[in-house]
Amino acid sequence: MGVDPLSIVDPARVKIVFLPVGRITHSKFSCFLKRLEQENVVQLRDVSPDSRPHTTTFSPLAYPNGRILFDIRTTLPPASHLALSPFELYRQPLIVVGVADSQNLGLGSGNGDTTADDLGGGGIGSRLSENSTQSLVHQRQHLASEFSSALIHQVLVFDYDGPTQNLPRGIFAVSSPSKSKTTTIKTIMCDLTSQMLAEMASFARYIQDLTSLESPKVPRQDIHRPLARYGDTSRPASSGPSQRFDNTHRPDHRMSMPAHMLANLSSRSSTPEGRPMSPPSGTQTPPTAVNGTSKPASPPSRPADLSRPMSRDRASLQGFGSNSSTERERTKHRGRTSIVMGSLYLMAGRWPDAVKELSDGAAVAKANNDHMWHGKALDYLLVICLLYAWAGLDFRIPPILHAATEKTSSGSSKSSKERPSSIQTDSKSMSVPPSRDSSLQDLSNLLPELLTTIQNLYSRAWTFSEDKLPQLSFSDSGLRFSRLLTIVESSGGKFADANLVRIVLNVPSSQGDVQAAQVTTFPSKAEIATFLFRAFPIPGVDDSLTIADRTRILAGIAWTLGELGYQRKKAHVLKELLEGLIPALVEARKRGAAEMGVHPAASLASLDAAVLGARDTLSQVPYGEDERGIQDFLRMVCRVYDIEMDLETDMRSQREISAAQTAKGNHNVSGTLSNDTVVIIQRAVLRGSNKFFGSVDLKQGILRLCIRICEALPDLEGVLNFSAELLRTSGSGIAPGPEDSHGSPSLSIDDQLRLWTNISRTVSAARQLGLEHLAADYWDDFLLRGIEMVPPASNTPMPHAKDDLESVAKNNADASAGPFLYNPFGQTNPTKASKPLMVAGEEATFRVTLQNLYDFDLEIESIRLGSEEDGYDAPAQSCTIGPYRTQSVFLTATWPESGSGRLSGCMAKVKGCRERWFPVFDQPWSLKISNKAFQSPHPDVQPERPPHVGDLGRKKDARASRGPSPSYLSLDIIPALPSITLKTISLSQSAIMLLEGETKIFSIVLFNNSKAVTADLVLPTFEDSAAAQLQAAMATKELTSSELHELETAASKKSLKWLHHSDESPPVIESRQEATFRIEATGKPGLSDASIQISYGHLGVPRNELKGRFYTRQLSIPLTITVNASIDITGTDLLPFSPSFAWQNQQPQSSQSRPTSATKSSPPMNNRRPSSISSRSKLSKSSNNENGFQALLSRIAVSSNDKSYCLLCLDCQNSWPAPLSISIQVRPSLSSSPTPANPTPTSPKTTDSTTNNSKLTYTVHESLQPGQTKRILLLLPRIRISSAHRPIPSLNPLAKKQFVVTSGPKASYEAQLAARETFWYREELLKQIHATWTEESTQRTGVINTRSISLSQWMVQAYKLPELGVSMSLSVSQPSSSPPPPSSSATDGDERTLLNQLSPTTYSAPVSTFLTLTTTLTNHSPQPIHPLLRLQPRLAGDGHPPHIALDLGRKLLIHGLLQRPLPMLQPGESTGMDVGVVVLGRGRWEVGAVVEEVRVCDDEGHGERGQEDEDDDELVRMRGQRERRVWGGEEKVVIVGR
Repeated sequence: MGVDPLSIVDPARVKIVFLPVGRITHSKFSCFLKRLEQENVVQLRDVSPDSRPHTTTFSPLAYPNGRILFDIRTTLPPASHLALSPFELYRQPLIVVGVADSQNLGLGSGNGDTTADDLGGGGIGSRLSENSTQSLVHQRQHLASEFSSALIHQVLVFDYDGPTQNLPRGIFAVSSPSKSKTTTIKTIMCDLTSQMLAEMASFARYIQDLTSLESPKVPRQDIHRPLARYGDTSRPASSGPSQRFDNTHRPDHRMSMPAHMLANLSSRSSTPEGRPMSPPSGTQTPPTAVNGTSKPASPPSRPADLSRPMSRDRASLQGFGSNSSTERERTKHRGRTSIVMGSLYLMAGRWPDAVKELSDGAAVAKANNDHMWHGKALDYLLVICLLYAWAGLDFRIPPILHAATEKTSSGSSKSSKERPSSIQTDSKSMSVPPSRDSSLQDLSNLLPELLTTIQNLYSRAWTFSEDKLPQLSFSDSGLRFSRLLTIVESSGGKFADANLVRIVLNVPSSQGDVQAAQVTTFPSKAEIATFLFRAFPIPGVDDSLTIADRTRILAGIAWTLGELGYQRKKAHVLKELLEGLIPALVEARKRGAAEMGVHPAASLASLDAAVLGARDTLSQVPYGEDERGIQDFLRMVCRVYDIEMDLETDMRSQREISAAQTAKGNHNVSGTLSNDTVVIIQRAVLRGSNKFFGSVDLKQGILRLCIRICEALPDLEGVLNFSAELLRTSGSGIAPGPEDSHGSPSLSIDDQLRLWTNISRTVSAARQLGLEHLAADYWDDFLLRGIEMVPPASNTPMPHAKDDLESVAKNNADASAGPFLYNPFGQTNPTKASKPLMVAGEEATFRVTLQNLYDFDLEIESIRLGSEEDGYDAPAQSCTIGPYRTQSVFLTATWPESGSGRLSGCMAKVKGCRERWFPVFDQPWSLKISNKAFQSPHPDVQPERPPHVGDLGRKKDARASRGPSPSYLSLDIIPALPSITLKTISLSQSAIMLLEGETKIFSIVLFNNSKAVTADLVLPTFEDSAAAQLQAAMATKELTSSELHELETAASKKSLKWLHHSDESPPVIESRQEATFRIEATGKPGLSDASIQISYGHLGVPRNELKGRFYTRQLSIPLTITVNASIDITGTDLLPFSPSFAWQNQQPQSSQSRPTSATKSSPPMNNRRPSSISSRSKLSKSSNNENGFQALLSRIAVSSNDKSYCLLCLDCQNSWPAPLSISIQVRPSLSSSPTPANPTPTSPKTTDSTTNNSKLTYTVHESLQPGQTKRILLLLPRIRISSAHRPIPSLNPLAKKQFVVTSGPKASYEAQLAARETFWYREELLKQIHATWTEESTQRTGVINTRSISLSQWMVQAYKLPELGVSMSLSVSQPSSSPPPPSSSATDGDERTLLNQLSPTTYSAPVSTFLTLTTTLTNHSPQPIHPLLRLQPRLAGDGHPPHIALDLGRKLLIHGLLQRPLPMLQPGESTGMDVGVVVLGRGRWEVGAVVEEVRVCDDEGHGERGQEDEDDDELVRMRGQRERRVWGGEEKVVIVGR
């Protein structure tokens, strides 16, 4: 990065000017300078001293830690700057170097001829020809004569790889980068430094020989000779320009040889007066201060105003005698000489010597009231302290800096008197400088007062002495001091290392490098701004300030204000700058027009033609290059006012596009248009946000000033750009909607027309000059508001991928998941995001919407559709858009071959503007910024500013998303497709009537109209209104998981179905042929209309060999469907079935009351011939349902102790106005627990089945009249589901959330378990029953929707089996020692006489009879159970609890334990316990059973109980550890003693 000309360390830089020599291109010259700029800092330890004894004054050996800073420039300073020498000697260039390119010097063998052998690799010569060498010598002599004030004159020949031994004096070679070493450029800079230090000794002697040093007053007119040529009078002849670089004085080693190799060389300085010009060799620390104290001065308090006058002691050196005035002048001259010598030591890197000389000179200047030189010495000392800190060296602040800031008071004077004694007592401590950190802390505390003191000294010199400091020097000092304060303030008032690098090397520092706590005594930004405005040039005070210097000063003030954050002040300063430039430019225009013989009021074409002709005679620089600097400056000024120009970016982009189009010879745009779209979007966001900041009137005023400056130059390109920018700034900068009225510009109609006329006039003048490329940039980026394709008359093709065919195959394979899987062929029309499709070779029409928000007619010379790809034909058209309106234009485009296309905008050329790219912005857009950005409670806090265009391109900002979104139209150009139409349909008027559950089949015939394309892909898909209603219902978020499952089940049943077997080949319709398709329709509630969508296309290959994308068209066949109600299930009830019914059914009718033996089982069903109801009429004509139910019970043979059945009651209603017969079939469930003893339920009308479960299946038939409701009774076997608490699944395989635990308020754990249990038992019940209806008159059949059956929790309890079944029976005890009975019949008779069974659980036994009570336990759960059986006998009808039995032992004897643990029951196993019972007296006794789980067992039967076979969901995890369970017998055994 280049150096800062207004940096505080600018006095320490050595100005070195590089000028082109010979034929050299600008790019090569810039490349060479970049190589040199990398080594602009040279350390003295790397510099070899000159061997001549009289050149050791500034020897680098005296202070190897020093550094020399070079300011590399390509132009000489103006005369006003050189006139300040020797007061500001650093402004004068000390080295002038010519830069030559070896490739353009005529390389040859020495005779002037160039041969191929003389050229090295890459065209770089091996040696210079004689003519080239003489030319270089002549060029060096010319530089020495033209710039005689410089100390060094050399010529550097770059990219020279030849021998260097015979090069003339003052000419050095620089090898090419490929053959250069890492130290090549560093060696060159070290050699230049060594020669400069040697020549500075002669220059120092010349300064010391001067009899007087005058202060600067007026600028010199001689630009090259600010001082007399010192070599003519006081310099030895050997040191003249001709002898300065003589090769005879060169040592045998290189000039930049390390210092340790020259230790034997003498470094003693020799001066005319014998005064030491440098400290002894090896001194590496700064000299001890003369007037300082042993400790640093205390930091001064924060001044209230930096511009406050400084109070100091005025000491007058008043002499005696006639020579007192002369002596005073000599003393003053000696002090000024010391200051100049100190500045030379400063530039030479000899900082300790500079501190000594400057301290002495400042003390003398202070004593003689030489305020101007006193202030300059303090300025230089401050620079040295900063350089010490930057170099990382310990240093001591010179005491003269502390003394300069002390106030005149008694205390201060007293301390000054006591200071010498303190120096004497602490001389040892003064020899060691303090640490760098402590010195920096003192310097930061001293800095504000010191800078104010220096400025006050300059002001006092203007007031109290004859020395008038020029305004240029005073303003430059103020700018340098303000820049320093600004940088230090950014780090909290402290010198951070990053800020020191920024101060010296102008390297910007990040915010993280300079963060520090704010020093309260350091000046604030407002105080720094006040101090800065002291540098503002006041008109009339110093007329010597040129326009260029005034512009430079004002630009520096504006830059510093920008760093401080005062954008308004910066804007006003820049406006002042422009207003001062305009009169000077107008005056220069008049003078130039008079010199060229053109009237000043002539047209722009005449003036610019004269300027262009004069330029062509002087140089070969293309038009526009000279004006680039002023345009960049004006653009920077506009940016301060939040006006973004981006002129260079826009022009380069458009020139590249125009050049590419010209080279191709067509009108197609390249792929770079996407980059232009990004720039346009970023510019729109930036300009939209800038409208919220600043005044529009101020912006318009500054743009008018820019136009006036460009007209005064004259600069046609600038006039066009700024005129277009004024129109753009005055515009709304939005894309208004159809009803938006905020799009009009803020300029009046006359101003708009005037600007439009000025643009047209300027473009015409440029055409007359032959500048065809000059044109304005159109001011509205939202010209194009929309592009849409006019749809063709035929069906629009739709694209598909190979996976689409696979998804269709999956849908056909899984019918239940089909409605939930995406069907790519089910879309009736392409969505908005789909690409419009075109057929290759067919012209498509596009509607283009254009807008004009200005109040003048916009004439568009050409506009055509644009794409980022080539290979299409888009003819251009012209049109005119009226003022302030939106207008549509129809454009056409054709793609000759299949492929892809994309329309992302238009290439349009507005009259007077260059042809440019316009993206499509079809949506209304205007930038919205919150009002909070303007409500800042602190005046120093600026509102959030919009980012720069470059920042938006490099990083993703949140504001980038607020920009307008460009749209584009993507097109797919596809090959030819078949065209299929509907020929016939078997339905009348495409309408069908169905009952709920009814199915009908109809057919359609399709015909292929294509002549050569076969439709080898035909895929029917269906849509209906019922599916749409179900999809809308499923989208509701408040649904429970069971409700969602119910809706998904209903949606999985399709209303329309294509009857096509999977083993059949896919249908193919040949060209000019037809095909028939059979469709099945099913009546569903809510079905009113449907459509058959036939997707067809041409693949050309088998489906399994298909690669890439394919395209289809779609034929839609609408259908009207009417669905009427048939049979509805209006009510459901599920009741427990008592075993008494089965027991009574087992008893013979003649002996139902006869006692039977409980030990004998009932005869099997097959051994009895049951009576049946031979006709359906008998069942249907019964007086009530009880007769039919008794007939149903007569067919059921179950044991008396079996409780494995329940009763299902269904209320069926006939909603059709015709009789309907219903048939309900009951089938066994696969989830049932162990089947009953004789599971052979049948019905009066049972259909024989050949399956294995034929004995478990029966069918009930009923007939319902129109409007009749009848209750149907069904016996269902009770079941037990092992995992009834698992989550309710979702039928949608693509659902991210497969089940819903709760909806709405959080349900309790028990409620969620009950809901899941009810769902799973309902699903098993629906699997057991299947109902159909039949209309006898028309033989129409259908299926009854049984999913309307709902269960409650108590119904579930009646339907499911308990986990542990408990059954009890009573029998007569058989003595173990008695012989077996002689016959079973005799034994049965005896038992009947002893024990009578009155009911399934009631027995009658005689008194004093030994009975056996058998208790049987059956495990129905999937886990093992470790039971503990507890019998509870008591007196029947007694109201006491079971544990309170009054005199029970006297009336009922029980042999055995009433409580006994039983062995572990595995799932499905049974066990029992026998207990002896004797009734001692008459009465009724009850014996109940309670089973308690001993311990919770796992699946293996030991340890803790494991979880059920359920999914690991949240509800199961909420269940926690189960506790032991307790079961009670459902019925008690009653013993009646007789």
